Amino acid sequence: MDRSWVHSKLFSPEYIDGVKEFMNFIQGKFNENVEILCPCSRCLNQKYQKQDVVRKHILMNGMETTYTRWIHHGESLDVNVIEHPIDMHEDDDGSTHGVGVTEDDNYGDRLEGILGDLQNAAAQARPDVENEVGAEEPCDKESFLKTVMREAKRQLYPGCSKFSRFSLVVRLLHMKSLYRISNSAFTAHMKVLADAFPEHNTLPKSYDEAKGILKELGLGYESIHVCYNNCVLFRKEYDKHDNCPVCGLLRWKDVERKKIPQKVLRHFPLAPRLKRMFSTKEASEVAQWHKLKR
Repeated sequence: MDRSWVHSKLFSPEYIDGVKEFMNFIQGKFNENVEILCPCSRCLNQKYQKQDVVRKHILMNGMETTYTRWIHHGESLDVNVIEHPIDMHEDDDGSTHGVGVTEDDNYGDRLEGILGDLQNAAAQARPDVENEVGAEEPCDKESFLKTVMREAKRQLYPGCSKFSRFSLVVRLLHMKSLYRISNSAFTAHMKVLADAFPEHNTLPKSYDEAKGILKELGLGYESIHVCYNNCVLFRKEYDKHDNCPVCGLLRWKDVERKKIPQKVLRHFPLAPRLKRMFSTKEASEVAQWHKLKR
């Protein structure tokens, strides 16, 4: 069974056909009035919903990408499932074979390219440009380029040529997001890898440390707590509030055990990305096409 559609874009023909396939499967297993577990990316097979609601959730929120064997809906464990799109390649002898294509095949390479651009920018930085920018924010500009150069030269461990510390951390964080690995499990994996690699390796030992590497290079994000009904952001004057000032809804899922927010907004700050964009001459000219080349 081809379940690679779970990785397709929402509302693409492949995705819509996949949702129809799932709902047809459900209709063959359950009466139309029976509530079923919802496998969307928010409910995660933990909430029973009406079948029409489940269909809407999958269309709007996306199907949980790791749920490719529908065991919670009556499918057998021994069903042969194709979980990723198949890209057919031709060998030298003319025969073809399928290779699974995943979202992270070129992910690290793309971000490694960003690091390369930043490294070139640091190498090409002219004193007059540095002084011009430095008149406004000397420390910030200097620290950013120094961070880029330091990260570009940092090996994963002595003699490693296949991965830099940056490229491996990017791959691991992308896998964490793609397969919904918890923060504590990711930290445990990092500790095992750090022990398994040769001595003097530079691999971060925790999830927070790995995130900090990306944040230093302007690739991180800020987590902002949000009212469940989207009334306000719990920041600035509302930063210390436990209840929404508009609707009164509690900010936390469970105050007594652990303060986990009911909803989180992940904000990607614009300034670090603009800084990275204008760090190279070529990219800055492209970004100013509306002024320079119109």
